[in-house]
Amino acid sequence: MAGPSEYQVALLIAIGTVGMLVLAIAIILFMVFYQKKMIQEQLNRQKLEMVYQQKMMEAALESQEEERRRVAGDLHDSVGGMLSAIRVGLITMSRQLPNPQLLEQQKKMLDDTISSVRSISRDLMPATLDKFGLVQAVKELCEQFQQTSLVTVHFHERGEVVPLVKVKELMIFRIAQELITNAVKHSNATAINVFIRESDHLELIVEDNGIGFDAEAKRNETKPGKGLGLFNIENRVRLLRASLEYDKIRDRGSKITLTVPL
Repeated sequence: MAGPSEYQVALLIAIGTVGMLVLAIAIILFMVFYQKKMIQEQLNRQKLEMVYQQKMMEAALESQEEERRRVAGDLHDSVGGMLSAIRVGLITMSRQLPNPQLLEQQKKMLDDTISSVRSISRDLMPATLDKFGLVQAVKELCEQFQQTSLVTVHFHERGEVVPLVKVKELMIFRIAQELITNAVKHSNATAINVFIRESDHLELIVEDNGIGFDAEAKRNETKPGKGLGLFNIENRVRLLRASLEYDKIRDRGSKITLTVPL
């Protein structure tokens, strides 16, 4: 009986080769598909984690603002009310004394205390922000720093700033408050300029003529409480989907720019 011809052998080899190629291609396609699926699942997990982290940050900041609101209300209504009642009693008492000037010093101390309580309450929850919006609130903030520190603080508005939703305005206000506080306390500056301007986005700029600001060093501080202000700022920046730029080129002073998309 004759064996398989050369043609049949070649055909079998060709069929086997094609089969192996098809199998190899199928394995490669399966691996590519499996990798794409794994990458997609990983991206989905990362997205869910980012959403979860964002929700956690939002909840933490909202809780913080709620606590500020509560403390501000207690200071203004309860403590402020009691101090005002004591002041009225002190004035009534002084009228019954032969020399009312004896209580003048106590009245002045009480007036200073009432003023401090009102100032703290205003810092915790600025009424101007709710009533008149972001621009007026930041302008008032600059005026307060001007009055209570040795630093000259100027406010500049450029263009017509469109009102934002209150949650965003409050976050931008807190960022401004923290940046100006840092400049006043740590920059050794004699002058601070605060700009708010709007084009296709909103910009908040805080610049000073002090010793400069090293954001990386601030982040790496390990002492308890150190770097917390910057951490809170950057959390708010992320929630705003904004960007924060530190000008490191300046020879003296610093310029920090917050850019918020509209």
